[in-house]
Amino acid sequence: MKREDIREKTMQLVYQMDITGDFNVEDLSIVEESVKAAAKQQAVDTLTAVQDHHEEIDSIISEHLDRWTLDRIAKTDLAILRTAVAEMLYVDSIPVNVSINEAVELAKKYGDEKSYAFINSVLGKISRR
Repeated sequence: MKREDIREKTMQLVYQMDITGDFNVEDLSIVEESVKAAAKQQAVDTLTAVQDHHEEIDSIISEHLDRWTLDRIAKTDLAILRTAVAEMLYVDSIPVNVSINEAVELAKKYGDEKSYAFINSVLGKISRR
């Protein structure tokens, strides 16, 4: 499974965490169902970072929004941002520029016509901090 596919599955799980309000990933069977074993560690690392640091991740995202609040961001865009920020800050095996580029690609696929530019802008500001 390619890294892009792993990231997409991970973002979908982060989206599901937000929708259910449950950021607990202790039961990683959902990861095993969604991601093949060879790719599991990347997904687990990212999901664990989101679980352990979701308030900090949200705070960092909020600090870099211009005239926006988290509750105004589309749930898919927020899941993409959370996934990328978790990778950027807590998953050393993934270069920051890769996380940003892949987040932009996910935004093109799952967001509206302006999502990718918005996500690129927010993640660019975060990467420069």
